[in-house]
Amino acid sequence: MRIVRSCALIIALLLCTGLTNAFAQLSTATMFGTVTDKTGAVVPNATVTFTQTQTNFIRVGKTKEDGSFREEFLPIGPYRITVTADGFKTLERSGIELSVMQNAGLTLEMEIGATAETINVTAEIPLVNLGSATLGSTVDNRQIDNLPLVNRNVDRLLQLVPGVQSVNTVNNLGYQEIKVLVNGSTDGFVGQVSYYLDGGLNMTGLRNSGNQVPNPDAVSQFNVVTNHYSAQLGRYSSAVVSVVTKSGSNSFHGSVFEFFRDKNFNSVAHNSSSKGDYNQHRFGATFGGPIRRNKDFFFGSFGVYRFRTTATNSGSLPSMAQLNGDFSENMPSDITKCSDTPTAFDNTNQKFLVCDPDPSSPTYKQPLPGNKLRFRDPTAVNVLTYIRNAITKEPKLPFQTGDTQYTYRVREPAPEQNEEYLIKTDHQVTPAHRVTLNYFLLNYKLHVNLGGFTQQWSSSDYKNKQQNANISDIWTVSGRTVNQFWLSYTRQNGGRNPVSGDPSKQTLADFGSDLGVVGTPSLSQISISGVEGFTLTQAITGPKAGANVYGVRDVLSTTRGNHSLYLGGEAGLEKDFQLTSLNNYGSFSFSSTTGSTFARTTNALADFLSGRPSSMGQDTGLYANANWFTYGMFAQDDWRILPNLTLNAGLRYDIQLAPTDNRHMNSNFVPGAQSHAFQNVSIIGTTQKLAPLGMQFPGDPGVPNGGAFTPLNHVSPRFGFNWDPDGKGKTVFHGAAGLFFGGISGNQWEFPSNYAPYAVRNSGYTKVVSLTHPYQGDPTEFPTGTNPYPSLQFDYKTGTASFLPFNQLVAMDPNYRWPYSIQINFGFQQQFGNGLALSANYVGSLNRKSPLYNDINGPIFNINPDTGLSGPSCFTDTAHKIPDTTKACGYANTSATINNRRPLNAQFGLSAANPTYSNVWIIRSNQNSNYNGLQVKIEQRLTHHISASGYYTWSKTLQSNSLDSTSGLNGTFVDANYPELEYRQRSDQDRRHMMTMSFVWKPDYFTQYNRLVRTALNGWTVTGIWTANSGQPFTVTTGNDNYFSGLGNNRPSLKPGAVARTLPQSSRVAEMKQWFDTSAYCRPGTDAGCPGVGPGGLLGNTRPAQLDVPGYRNVDASLFRSFNVYEEVKFQLRGEFQNVFNLVNLGGPSASMSASNFGQITGSGGGVRVIQIGGRVLF
Repeated sequence: MRIVRSCALIIALLLCTGLTNAFAQLSTATMFGTVTDKTGAVVPNATVTFTQTQTNFIRVGKTKEDGSFREEFLPIGPYRITVTADGFKTLERSGIELSVMQNAGLTLEMEIGATAETINVTAEIPLVNLGSATLGSTVDNRQIDNLPLVNRNVDRLLQLVPGVQSVNTVNNLGYQEIKVLVNGSTDGFVGQVSYYLDGGLNMTGLRNSGNQVPNPDAVSQFNVVTNHYSAQLGRYSSAVVSVVTKSGSNSFHGSVFEFFRDKNFNSVAHNSSSKGDYNQHRFGATFGGPIRRNKDFFFGSFGVYRFRTTATNSGSLPSMAQLNGDFSENMPSDITKCSDTPTAFDNTNQKFLVCDPDPSSPTYKQPLPGNKLRFRDPTAVNVLTYIRNAITKEPKLPFQTGDTQYTYRVREPAPEQNEEYLIKTDHQVTPAHRVTLNYFLLNYKLHVNLGGFTQQWSSSDYKNKQQNANISDIWTVSGRTVNQFWLSYTRQNGGRNPVSGDPSKQTLADFGSDLGVVGTPSLSQISISGVEGFTLTQAITGPKAGANVYGVRDVLSTTRGNHSLYLGGEAGLEKDFQLTSLNNYGSFSFSSTTGSTFARTTNALADFLSGRPSSMGQDTGLYANANWFTYGMFAQDDWRILPNLTLNAGLRYDIQLAPTDNRHMNSNFVPGAQSHAFQNVSIIGTTQKLAPLGMQFPGDPGVPNGGAFTPLNHVSPRFGFNWDPDGKGKTVFHGAAGLFFGGISGNQWEFPSNYAPYAVRNSGYTKVVSLTHPYQGDPTEFPTGTNPYPSLQFDYKTGTASFLPFNQLVAMDPNYRWPYSIQINFGFQQQFGNGLALSANYVGSLNRKSPLYNDINGPIFNINPDTGLSGPSCFTDTAHKIPDTTKACGYANTSATINNRRPLNAQFGLSAANPTYSNVWIIRSNQNSNYNGLQVKIEQRLTHHISASGYYTWSKTLQSNSLDSTSGLNGTFVDANYPELEYRQRSDQDRRHMMTMSFVWKPDYFTQYNRLVRTALNGWTVTGIWTANSGQPFTVTTGNDNYFSGLGNNRPSLKPGAVARTLPQSSRVAEMKQWFDTSAYCRPGTDAGCPGVGPGGLLGNTRPAQLDVPGYRNVDASLFRSFNVYEEVKFQLRGEFQNVFNLVNLGGPSASMSASNFGQITGSGGGVRVIQIGGRVLF
């Protein structure tokens, strides 16, 4: 019934808006203007014919009484305009090229005379925008075809657009995501940019990120709207990226291409001594033409990408004696007791004592005779034997500085590949109906080296399949009314699958352990610290992640007098899905040191051989889905109030229903409230049959199925003006302000399902004493002594739920509000002559209600703790918010008492001694960010064999917190108990200065020379993109948790009189040795005389994001030439260069005071010179 009701609402919305426009110009363009005579008087009732010269598409219109004309939804491409009127000569104007989403204004001047006489004029469209206050840029086919694209990805050219602060492609879920930040927009799981391909939505709502687009030979152009788009556009609040592919025409055309890169073409990085393995091929073809001339057209493309590289892994492989438990070669000569601290000499030379780890032994915590273990864990021995046998079969790479006799370095493959296919057809069904159909398919595969010691243990295969399908119909209803109907479907289906180095070894049980794995089998992660240690890495498996996105919209545009009216409605359905095992494989950490207090040998490798981890974690997996409908309708009026003044007024209304999960895996949290939604509850270690206090689920009073109530007040007014003061179409002033609502993402909404009770997770088992029998440790951790995970299942229908001690929770705020942005701009455009234009704009973007994860159960810092190190915290208020510092009560402030000091465990009858909760994160929409900037752009059309464009921005972006991270709770949450962590700061992407310049130069100056000179020097094309940005901010940290909050990485204080500053250095080497003044900082509570703030004075007084990393500069270039082969067939030879001058860009410095290289720069902030050789056959 829910689907039936939703479908009925979709139809009702579309009908009530008269089947109207939602995204009028995402793949087409608008042309408007005035027909005049030589004196400037308007010519009414003139016939204006628009002919797309490649397909002979024709649209005929009439000028109104004021001589104006306007045509909507024109297919992009080259046009010829023919104007006829009684008493005037026929005017034919060519040289017009329409771009996607363009609002092109023209003045067509006629001469008195006989209609049979024709005047031919060739002139391009003015460079200034004469119709609206929208800001943005189009990257046309000439730029795509000419500018350097070493990675053959058109997304790279987004850097040419003012206001675009960063463009990244990431792969965290098994499929590639495009993430673009524009004018201070944020990410943090909830992207704010809309992405379209041929008019259909081309993004995945799991994280609101863009999908891949076809290869550059198949792309015609793309447009980016960066500020104040009309009410026709919505869904997300920051910007719109619309990519349009090529189409067929009346002539057959296409290309065959291949591009090649190899390590021998690359330079060596400044911080490396050799080139990494690198081999890349990209090849494919395009072909288009007529099916029936002037009626039906096709265009197709396929592309293949093959990339081969290797990764170097390293670790310390124990000797055979150590494998047998004999550490006599590591016996120190200067310490004799297990409590003695090893000297620096001992640590450098792997000298240590092996102590008796068995608490039941009379020699517990005493050195073992001969430094030899009495017992070796069978599973540990089997694992080490397997790794030794696997590694020693591989070539051992040369030693490097810092390696020991036990170090092995191995080089292992990490291939990547994809295949893409595109088919597009256009049909002029009748003179009034033009139908376009397209389908895009991409298959992708990446083999991921997990970064541990060896792929012989485990690696991962990432695979995804992307599909886009669109159908559109443009219906010319009359000379002033045009309608467009659109259906779209997008599917993204990716996954991350484990690959064991030996197919017979799928879990730790295959090495003899009792460890059980629920869900997809994977080998465990094993981390052994110290110079003699190594890591066998594993990663979360996610066999399935993606979305199905359905969309329907209809477009109506009509002209009434001086009003161009747009009325529209749209509806969509998003069905996100994510199957993940989380850490079901078990994670074991061995980090024993001198002073370890529980059943350890004091050496990590010896602990491993004894089977005694310092900690163990394990989870149950889950399958989550989020389904939601979106609805939108709008009205837009572009009112030409005067011939040189246009007012834009729009109103949009959106509804995005709160996502729901068919297993109801969402929750709220109300401290002290008892849930009765689940009657079959198991809490490990208790007999309780109800959920822990505070947790509330769908079915409990006041808890919505989606976790939050759907807001119904998303009304977005938008206003703008465009003024041409002298009416000549050369100077324009414009301004705008509007409200833009954003959306939410499936991954954000599904985050509660990653925690109790839907997924049971615990990374805090610290009393495990056997790798072979991990569940037979302390009964407080595993009461039954057997694997509890198969029984820890969630079933909403039967009311079954399971919980562990120290539950970590994520819950939705039921009053969560969708993010929105207030966009403002004011500026001018000036065209000089026919080919040069300058624009300058103030751009403001005020983002509100961005999400953040707030921990409402952060540990209290007890000012006057109980000397007995136990007992509940004291409060002066009944709400248990204000600590009572007059009494000696509460746990001591240590890392071991973090969970005991959490306030919810001392309230409402919960136990502080045996805590129920650890972190309780609430997803709230309580964060803000602001962007203010000056954006200046200059553009020069091809003149004297050169064209160029570029921009400069001077801006500042402030946020109430770091809102751009997508690394989960560790990167985006803030503990609400410590408000000093939550004041406004510079954003992660704040760059004060950004500048980009591109050019295309076609030298042809040697026509007077002999044939040899002309052949050698003419006909080449040289292009380039120059980029220069100031640095992004970074935050200095202490590297430890001296406040004992569990957050870690506290900020330091500035010493009295010191100033946070980067240091002016005379050379790059000096900059790398010390980028900023490290002597200015101190650690409160640790360093004598260091000032601090907050309770106990243990928090630093520095702000986040105070200093900048080094700036960035880069020049990409290309050099190519086309050679005639036969008639219209040409062969083009290309050389493309990334960082052609091999400029060194330094990375960020080490910002942790605990690091040995504090203040130093060891990494790179940009790539080395990379050369790509390519060839294209064009016809």
